[in-house]
Amino acid sequence: MRHLHLYLLGFAALVAACQPVTPSAVNRAAAPNIAAAPERQTEIDIVVSAVTKDPDSGVGTGSGAGTINSTQETATAVIPATPPVQPMPVKPPFLPKTMIGSASVILMRDLGIATMIRKEGPIEIWQYRFAECVVDFFFYPASQGSSQLIIKNWDMRSAVIGSRINEGKCLAAMDRHHQKLVAGS
Repeated sequence: MRHLHLYLLGFAALVAACQPVTPSAVNRAAAPNIAAAPERQTEIDIVVSAVTKDPDSGVGTGSGAGTINSTQETATAVIPATPPVQPMPVKPPFLPKTMIGSASVILMRDLGIATMIRKEGPIEIWQYRFAECVVDFFFYPASQGSSQLIIKNWDMRSAVIGSRINEGKCLAAMDRHHQKLVAGS
């Protein structure tokens, strides 16, 4: 029964909203004058209403309200101008292939500390685990006998052994992680 009342109320509101509207005449003398400040100012002056008092009757006429002590009074509202909306800078997506040739500090900046670091002779393998996949970055010495390591290759695989990898979801997971790190710094 309660739902029936709500339906009837909604139907009545819909019928009322669909009724034709009869335009009415506007008294131009009583209508407020609106003026904008020049663009180089930081505030906009808007004339809200103009009220004229009849000196004989003491009654105010026009669109304003309240007691008027002068022949004509204008109320002015000052509205601060809103600053223009600056578009958010678009951060480029994280792409692991762009990391090839980079040093470890660059990878740490972009993806944070690896979940696991494994060493095999002069090679380091940095592993990052995400819900969608596991990503490995392979660091090799920059040159023969150099102690500086750079990324020479990378690989991704499913987080579940034997499952197929969805490369798009894996790349998206890395990018989300990267964007979160960038936003936090």
